[in-house]
Amino acid sequence: MAIDAAPPESPTTARDKLMTTELVPEQVLPKVLGTFGLTATYVFIICWLTGSSVMATGGWTAIPMWILGILLFLLPAGLAVAELGNLWPGQGGVYIWAYRTMNEPLAFFGGFLSWIPVILNGASSPAIVLQLLLLAFHAEIGLTLSIILQLVILWVVIGLALAKLAANQKIMNVTFVVYGVLTAVIFVAGALYAANHGGPATEFSLHDTLVPNFAVGGFLFGTVLLYLVGVETPFNMGAEFLSVKRSATRMILWGSLALIAIYLLTTLGTMMALPTAEIDPVTGVVGMLGVAGFSGLMEIAAIVLAVIVFVALVTYQVAYSRLIFVSGLERHLPRIFTHLNPRTRNPVTAVLVQGAISSTIMVALFSQSSLANVTVYLTGALSVVWLISGFFFFLPLPLARRQYADRYATEQFWRIPGGMPVVWLVTVVGCLATLGGVYYSFATPWIDVPTGTWMTWLGSISAGCLLVGLLVYVFGRRSAQKLSAPDALAHLAVLERKPTETV
Repeated sequence: MAIDAAPPESPTTARDKLMTTELVPEQVLPKVLGTFGLTATYVFIICWLTGSSVMATGGWTAIPMWILGILLFLLPAGLAVAELGNLWPGQGGVYIWAYRTMNEPLAFFGGFLSWIPVILNGASSPAIVLQLLLLAFHAEIGLTLSIILQLVILWVVIGLALAKLAANQKIMNVTFVVYGVLTAVIFVAGALYAANHGGPATEFSLHDTLVPNFAVGGFLFGTVLLYLVGVETPFNMGAEFLSVKRSATRMILWGSLALIAIYLLTTLGTMMALPTAEIDPVTGVVGMLGVAGFSGLMEIAAIVLAVIVFVALVTYQVAYSRLIFVSGLERHLPRIFTHLNPRTRNPVTAVLVQGAISSTIMVALFSQSSLANVTVYLTGALSVVWLISGFFFFLPLPLARRQYADRYATEQFWRIPGGMPVVWLVTVVGCLATLGGVYYSFATPWIDVPTGTWMTWLGSISAGCLLVGLLVYVFGRRSAQKLSAPDALAHLAVLERKPTETV
């Protein structure tokens, strides 16, 4: 008797078949991220208060540049990732969105470009922590000792990132409140100083405050976008949200408002207390309290800001390690990268790999040039690479509307109001702003070095990142595919999440 063949899988069924990274993390990772915790995570990932120091060095034209960055980049990015995150609320964020709307190789490169900033950030941001501490204690040290101390800072960060996410979340929540207090202190101190001295220390110009000057301060636009990228990053931990539908859009709304307030208030406070020529591009945002605050306030603020940057570094390591975990689940990387600590449920191998690569870059590059310059070179390259990753959540937006029209018609989830015209407006504006940010980051030096030197450093670091991505894809895929998917995931079966871990 003949046996009827199973009916062929319909195109829609095949299209919507869940990826490994949409299935496994839901079973093995605890859900601990609520709205307040996600808002704090969002701010720590995006907001670097030292960005206000950099922007303040440009004078009052910094204000319209901030506003342009918010309107042309932050707003479109927030709208795009809110819709995509609600449509596909799984672990991996930009990787899933690109996979669903583009193809698997582009999804990998979108995820890789979104991940590589954690390496550059890990290599450069310990220097910021150290500079703030040196300011607080009025100390100076040599380059060799500086590199050693930065490595110590980085590996203490790595150690904390290996702890339970719930424990790290409590630290982030408390530090987030402190962030708000420090912002208020900087702004109020600057305003009082300006009131008592007949005006702001940076000479006020109504024209500069209202009209962005790209001819003189074009580099500020690239800088603004650097300090606004990362909106998509919390969705790397999508499976660890208590509720994506309840928290995702609230996180973006409240987190963006907090971000705007912190940046604008601290930039204004810095300019009101210090003339442009005296603003240090790293520590100026707290250094202004040396003239605008009472004795000892600057030192306290520098220590507080060092702690904030330290906590932000921990947040980075935690959030970005999930992309390596996802690459392991999707067999772009060998099975070892899917290893989770049974107690903390953190991807241990991923976190350690991030720390090891950042340490190598830190030692290799800082031995080639001055500490301050290399920190800025790394930051500039971070800006270029990270901004390019933005295309992998702007372009999927209209593609999702077209390819998944049936889901939009039948399912209830948040989407950008106004239909396709607004979707295309968000996509086009976001992409053009991203291109502008890449251009100004690459073509206009952020420090006093020849343009050719700046472009050589940024081009070399960025090209190196892309080459590494290509090699990882080719060799990682070849190695990982030698193991079947069930065998690759068998070790995770013992980690099935207990009901008590969902609260």
